[in-house]
Amino acid sequence: MRFRDKIRRCKLCPELAESRQNVVIGDGPIPCPLVFLGEAPGQKEDQEGVPFIGTSGTHLRTVAELVGLPVGTYHILNMLKCRPPNNRDPHPEEMANCRPYLLHQLKSVKPKVVVTLGRHSLSFALNKKPSGIIVSEHVGRVIHNPDFPDFVFMGTYHPAFILRKRYTDVEKAFRRHLRKAKRLAYEV
Repeated sequence: MRFRDKIRRCKLCPELAESRQNVVIGDGPIPCPLVFLGEAPGQKEDQEGVPFIGTSGTHLRTVAELVGLPVGTYHILNMLKCRPPNNRDPHPEEMANCRPYLLHQLKSVKPKVVVTLGRHSLSFALNKKPSGIIVSEHVGRVIHNPDFPDFVFMGTYHPAFILRKRYTDVEKAFRRHLRKAKRLAYEV
């Protein structure tokens, strides 16, 4: 069975399988040296089946373009492939159920750098529970995970957080992080 078909038929998380309109698999070139890794699809993503096309995605793509990363120079993935109801945080068992799909995607995309967007994807990079993570302690830092020797992680803020808080310093940091990710992914 093809990978896309397998995900579309997945019912490991009954609540998500019943409420989803679409599974949201990923978007971008394969292979690709740079991956942005989010948490889970939002309402618009669930409707369209494409990651990061809502307000957060527009912000991510706009800032990426500003730092010299046009669409087509990165791949976008989410930890979960289905939208949690009411955009609630993913449950640990949902993240565990989607983990094999994410691992398959990372193996296919072959990134050099995976930029984690927010706490839940950062938890994946750090092998820690999301509840114990303070994102600001890890943003802009390169994270080496021995489980993934072929690429590095780098944490940054989730675009939704940036849009909610409207802190100028956080927005500037986000731009610095994307510039750094670009250097790591594309410079020899």
